[in-house]
Amino acid sequence: MPLVFEESLLETEYFRKYALGKEKTQGTVCFNPYRNFDVLCSLFNHISQYNLRHARSFAKRIKTQDNDWTSCEAVFTELIVYGYYLRLRNEGLVRSINIEESEADVIVERSDQTHMHLEAMCVMPSFPESQDGKPVVYSVKTHTQDAPSSIRQKLLRKIEKQGQMSKPRENFVVVELNDTSIVGDFHVLSSLSDGYKVSGCREPGKILRSGYDWSKTFLAWPQARYLKGIIWFDRGDYEARRVLINPYFQISNTE
Repeated sequence: MPLVFEESLLETEYFRKYALGKEKTQGTVCFNPYRNFDVLCSLFNHISQYNLRHARSFAKRIKTQDNDWTSCEAVFTELIVYGYYLRLRNEGLVRSINIEESEADVIVERSDQTHMHLEAMCVMPSFPESQDGKPVVYSVKTHTQDAPSSIRQKLLRKIEKQGQMSKPRENFVVVELNDTSIVGDFHVLSSLSDGYKVSGCREPGKILRSGYDWSKTFLAWPQARYLKGIIWFDRGDYEARRVLINPYFQISNTE
């Protein structure tokens, strides 16, 4: 798909990598229909038709962060979320979409004039590269509770250090699991709860009880009281997103 909006984006290293990826993977099992060069171009084109200022804002961030793959992937996450609600606007289910850096990554106004404030997170484990061709041992800690790379700690930093989701309103964090090693529900649910636990194995091979332990959930922490819920999806497929509503959510700032 040709990029009608700001063709100069095609000269960025980020777009070039996606164009090369399309050539290598299209027609193979490695091709991702939800996150590819054509989707990236289409999102920019449609957003620019709806709000040119928003499209230029996203484009500026791509150009400014062109040497930082992870940061550009985070912009792609926001584009995916924005683009989904833009389609709902065309169906009359959404009234408007806005972006305000000081408020939220994407602000969706529904047809009944209520608002969702969405903070996007693109989660990508950082794997070490082999320097001599030998296998590299690595561990993924996204599903844990205390590791800096865990979903819980990433969310906590957004709230405590960046001041996000700290106002009494309908706040959602949107997590894209952007690596095949972490797709699914386990990494999100395990990190937000006290982990997935198996207990009561009285006989070999027999499990009496297993599941996520919600007795010490992050959602019950005071920092999360204005977080209405967590939305997560795998590698660009926002339509197949899952939602966890926070039972401890407070809509007012009264204690």
